[in-house]
Amino acid sequence: MRDDIKALGSTSMGHFSNDGVFLLFSALIVYYSQSPELLSVLVLGYFASIYTLVSGILSLPVGRWSDSGDRDPELLFAGILLLGIAIVIFSLPFYVGSAMPILIRYTFVGIGAVVMGFGQAFYHPIGADILRYMLKGKDSSFFLGINGSFGSIGRSVIFFIVGILIIHFGTFEGLFLLSLYYFVISVVIYVSSRNMRKNGRGVGSKKKSPSGPLAKIFSFKGVVPFLTVLTATMFLRSAFQLAVATYMFKYIDDIYLNGFLSYVFVSLSLLTPIVGQPYIGHLTSKIGGNKTLLITGTMSLVSFIVFLLFSRTYLIALPFFALYAFSAFTGFPSLLGFINQKIPKEAATRANTWVWGIGTSVGGAVGIMIYTSITEVFHLSQTDSFWIMLSFLLVSIITNLMISPYAQRLESQITAA
Repeated sequence: MRDDIKALGSTSMGHFSNDGVFLLFSALIVYYSQSPELLSVLVLGYFASIYTLVSGILSLPVGRWSDSGDRDPELLFAGILLLGIAIVIFSLPFYVGSAMPILIRYTFVGIGAVVMGFGQAFYHPIGADILRYMLKGKDSSFFLGINGSFGSIGRSVIFFIVGILIIHFGTFEGLFLLSLYYFVISVVIYVSSRNMRKNGRGVGSKKKSPSGPLAKIFSFKGVVPFLTVLTATMFLRSAFQLAVATYMFKYIDDIYLNGFLSYVFVSLSLLTPIVGQPYIGHLTSKIGGNKTLLITGTMSLVSFIVFLLFSRTYLIALPFFALYAFSAFTGFPSLLGFINQKIPKEAATRANTWVWGIGTSVGGAVGIMIYTSITEVFHLSQTDSFWIMLSFLLVSIITNLMISPYAQRLESQITAA
């Protein structure tokens, strides 16, 4: 089997599993805040921001670990395994319910959030890097799109399966069964990817590189200004998008007061990026990452505005939120494909972790914290809070327009057809 197909298969399993827990905490906020657990939505929202923040900060050393020891398969294994452990920890407050002291319940949720953040730090920069070096100089955007579609399948399918497991077996049992899948698939991913190495010399082999975690990035002219504006753009965009992702299930559930309808609404909406990811990857390879990011950002803004205006009309709200999901949850091929088009391979892993970690993850953590404070401290409605958060998306479109001059100064890194 061709190396690129092997890489696509292994990383797609990782993306399916990694993104399968993308909205898990969104659903758990509803269950934790209901009787008998009765945990504070304010505290839960801050826990959500903590797990996203941990993911972003940890992604920076992940790139260094990858470069220094050529351990990508081991890092993928560790990330998925940690997600399984986090799910077990999240399930514990439901084991005895109100019989568990509330401080202990908060402790379990907090520890689970940190472990989940650790687990989420690995896949996106490592998966993108494996595809880059296994493609040997080809534009990876389309492959990233195919890979990203498996992440979208995971977001939709695993989220819906979680709903079925919880409704049928109970919250503790449903989460515990889900964790078993993660323990098994982490081993499968490692076995299938264990020979995929940057330099082919095996586990732990060292490469000579400049000292310092960001030395490679700073050594290339024009890279730092480009990454700075791109990171700022993704920071603002993700502040909006992850606030939406964290609270969307609660928002829909509060409107329709029906858990099954809420799971169906979110799960159906998340089907659209399955098609969107390969298409956006293809578009990125044709017109470039900058224009693709601008198109998807504008689509997200327009579709979410219409969704908010008709959010209480199920059959109108659903297709427009699905359109929002199509454009918003396709950042993997457009963003990381853009980086691979413009950043030299020697700095690609660090650039991936910098933009995804600081831009997407830390930006998302800030957005979750702001939204939580608006709704729970200042007591604005969820709808009004979403209108406020839209300003972040609008400003990100403006900063997106500023990327082009910096991108044009960098040579294309695509060396093979």
